[in-house]
Amino acid sequence: MLGIDMGSNTLRAVLMDKNFNKLQSEEFIIAAAKNMQNDTISDEAIERIFNALKSLKEKNYDLGQAKAVATAAFRKAKNATTIMEQIEKKFQLKVQIIDAKTEARLSILGMQERLKSLKLFKKQLSYCDLGGASCEISSEQSCKSYDFGIISFYERMRFKTAKPSAYMRFFKKNPQNLKYIKDKNLKFHLSSYPMHFKQILFQALTISKHIKKEIKGNYFVLNSGVPTTLCAYKQNIKYKDYLEESVNGKILQKRDFFNFALKIWNLEQEKARIYLGENRKKYLIAGSLILFALFEKQKLIVIDDGVREGVCIAHFKNIKI
Repeated sequence: MLGIDMGSNTLRAVLMDKNFNKLQSEEFIIAAAKNMQNDTISDEAIERIFNALKSLKEKNYDLGQAKAVATAAFRKAKNATTIMEQIEKKFQLKVQIIDAKTEARLSILGMQERLKSLKLFKKQLSYCDLGGASCEISSEQSCKSYDFGIISFYERMRFKTAKPSAYMRFFKKNPQNLKYIKDKNLKFHLSSYPMHFKQILFQALTISKHIKKEIKGNYFVLNSGVPTTLCAYKQNIKYKDYLEESVNGKILQKRDFFNFALKIWNLEQEKARIYLGENRKKYLIAGSLILFALFEKQKLIVIDDGVREGVCIAHFKNIKI
């Protein structure tokens, strides 16, 4: 069974047997949510989608028998129906555009099956899937989808140029004095971190403020590209050498995301391409700061599996999408 998740940032495919064993998997950066002028998926993104599907076909995947879903960017896009018609005509692949709750359900199905295989599954777990254009936060009781993802969040940023204040200049020269400031936001504001980095951070703190009040539970499972890339980067794994097994079950904490964002902010472009993938750096910084802002003392479990695996599992379990 071939399951395809056509997401706002990546197109991911998995070949799975009826025992939920993953036989092969593929991932392509399509950045469908990038440059969505007037809620329209760009010609460049459409070309990336078609190239990804062409690559799958050339690798002898049976697209005609696959089950495929599309998520947030396609829910919003005015030209989504036209794109899906073109895909069906060219590749004989029917792609179903799913709503946010269905997306969350499929994502959780994928995560839970992997957690069970790792003997990490618990009933009180909560889940966070931060995609390219939306963020789903779910538990067994509820699911909420928020209108931001790593691409859409970054592209809404309006960077401002401002001269450092006298206070900032003082603390840049005397960073040891920052320890006396108790207000976290003020401490960040007065810090010597790059100005645009701080602007992304403050915007992340702003959008997460009302969401944090609704976040409950001590254990969250994260399965999107930001935490998986962070875990791989910590192990010095290059993008082309990424293996799902190297990140599944890893535990992260809030501070890991801030440190990752800061490290890759200072990463020169060629190294960023090698370790993070093509043109992903700025979106990974944005996503890392969003996750840093969202969580506090929760233990964060990283799982690679998500919607594409959920599509296959739903098929084998006769769960209606």
